[in-house]
Amino acid sequence: MTTASITMADSDLAIPLEKGLPLIGCLPEMAKNPIDFFKRLVQKYPDCVEFSVPLTRLALITSAELSHQILVKENSRFRKADRDMKIMGSLLGTGLVTNNQHDSHKVQRKLVQPGFHFRRIEGYAQTMADYSQRYLEDWGDSGTRDISDDMFRLTMYIVSKTLFDTDMEDLSNDSNQIGLAIHEFQRIADSRFNQVFQSPDWLPTPRNLKIKKIRAVLNETMRTMISKRTDEQGNISERGDLLSMLLNAEYEDGSKMSEKQLLDELVTLFIAGHETTSNALTWTFYLIAKHPEIQEKLHAELDQVLDDSSPSFGDLDALTYTEMVIKESMRILPPVWTLNCRQANEEMVLGNYHIPKDKVFFIAPAANHFNPKYFKDPERFDPERFSAENEKKLPRYAYIPFGGGPRVCIGNSFAMMEAKLILATFAQQYKISLDPAQTIDPQPQITLSNKGGMSVSYIKRKRAS
Repeated sequence: MTTASITMADSDLAIPLEKGLPLIGCLPEMAKNPIDFFKRLVQKYPDCVEFSVPLTRLALITSAELSHQILVKENSRFRKADRDMKIMGSLLGTGLVTNNQHDSHKVQRKLVQPGFHFRRIEGYAQTMADYSQRYLEDWGDSGTRDISDDMFRLTMYIVSKTLFDTDMEDLSNDSNQIGLAIHEFQRIADSRFNQVFQSPDWLPTPRNLKIKKIRAVLNETMRTMISKRTDEQGNISERGDLLSMLLNAEYEDGSKMSEKQLLDELVTLFIAGHETTSNALTWTFYLIAKHPEIQEKLHAELDQVLDDSSPSFGDLDALTYTEMVIKESMRILPPVWTLNCRQANEEMVLGNYHIPKDKVFFIAPAANHFNPKYFKDPERFDPERFSAENEKKLPRYAYIPFGGGPRVCIGNSFAMMEAKLILATFAQQYKISLDPAQTIDPQPQITLSNKGGMSVSYIKRKRAS
């Protein structure tokens, strides 16, 4: 029986409740470590669970089937949660991630989508490979460095060049300021997500003033990119990139995006286009450093497929184990550890559960990816889970690193290609080990990063004969 065919009389099941402590419910456990909290719940509740926080009850979806219902089959009956959109919208405005109007989002996505069509993405591969090689030029034979900072800069340079045709050299002086701005917003947003009461954005609190300064930094970055292709008469030089496409894009009535909407879209794409990939690669380097036997198998594939050549678009299909390593890394340490919450637009039945109007649901890779129904021994790092044979056995939406449905990450193919080319380039040339002084303290903010960066040691590889 499908969800659409179930009437309210067919079911009277309530979602099981995790009460937590009197008055404050589960807030302390969730605020302390939401990923560990979700992992505990998914072991106990294989489909969904409701949990108490002050003044309300939230729900966590833990099954692939119900995730699919919300994100795909019944997506029009859910919106992104109002609270999430208010917090993230203070920086991103109404870009693709935070646009909560169904019709408006559909129109905006249609304007942006051509920038991520297969043929365009294929053209981006050479830039990704070239920039990765250039980044390694000053590494030398061995050393120790913060790989998370390297990945942040490299992915920022790549997205700036591929999508906005802005060269690495033009951004290198501003990369520290941009990085600090993005990390500061993550910190502020995390603090706001953990607070029961929110001050209005117009109130000139120190935190609101900081957010305005952060957005000003990002707006200035975008305006600088725009100014370099707009002459005094306002004519736009066409360079075949996403920025040119959006500057020239027209709605059905012939009008163009307002400056505010354009900046919202550009800032969203700029941040989303490198922040999550940066974290995915950082965690991947961490995991292969912890598992030398997997790193050796990765090296063996790279030596066999690439020989002494640099990786390119034509090599991607053959780099199957490289892709398996990245996919398993994003399963066990998902950069987007939780999707934006979904909120029911109306009273309904989901599966066999009664859902009241405005109910808020977490749909989290940090939960689905650790459901023992789908992943045996889920804490174990095992790229073989994503062999062609094994991946076919996974139900859809058990693995959701990029979300799903009409709001699936628009750049998922871009991100996977970029991650494969960067990992292949770095691992072809270097063996990575974890700095013994490095501590691991995952920070589940908007994206999942490690507190204090990720210091690794590296040594130039000698190919096995």
